Amino acid sequence: MSERIVTAYIFDKADISIIKTNFNNYLDWDKPCFDDIKDKIKNKLRTEQGNKCCYCKKELEFDLKDVDIEHIIPKSKYSKFTFHKLNLSLSCPACNTIKGSKEVLNKTITNYPKSSKSIKIVHSHFDNYSEHIRIENDCVFIPLSKKGSETITTCELYRLITVEQKAKESLIKKSDNSLLKDVMKLPKNEKLELLNELMKRSLK
Repeated sequence: MSERIVTAYIFDKADISIIKTNFNNYLDWDKPCFDDIKDKIKNKLRTEQGNKCCYCKKELEFDLKDVDIEHIIPKSKYSKFTFHKLNLSLSCPACNTIKGSKEVLNKTITNYPKSSKSIKIVHSHFDNYSEHIRIENDCVFIPLSKKGSETITTCELYRLITVEQKAKESLIKKSDNSLLKDVMKLPKNEKLELLNELMKRSLK
């Protein structure tokens, strides 16, 4: 498991030129002219993060719609940090959506922080994840610090154990014991993904 991002994405001259020409505020983030830059950011950070979500540490998918560029300090509140290299990490869509624009700072800031002291949640560029959160069975998140507790609450990481439990119940009701045993033998990441899918189907 990747502890933190050691080397951020470095914007080259072409990137900087595109940003200066086309960026006025955070609403411009979705402009097509930034798509190539976003792809390069994703490729770089996938490696840095071990292809894991920065919050739940779930394996990231390779379909573009299944991985988000997360703005640790919400871009809607601090537009000038939208393309700041230390404000970018990768997350799964669920964590990104749930975290949204929730407050993650202890105080109002002018410049981007040089450490995580002013940030309430685990910062993927500054903090070693395992010092703040321990994960058991891929879905139980145990806080080891106040920052860890804030991260679990902000991203609602407790949702994952609920999802897995419901999926298991659906599987037991609709399939025989042999299938259940086969599923439970799968690698942890594959098992959780399958259980999530089974839960979705059971709710249809």
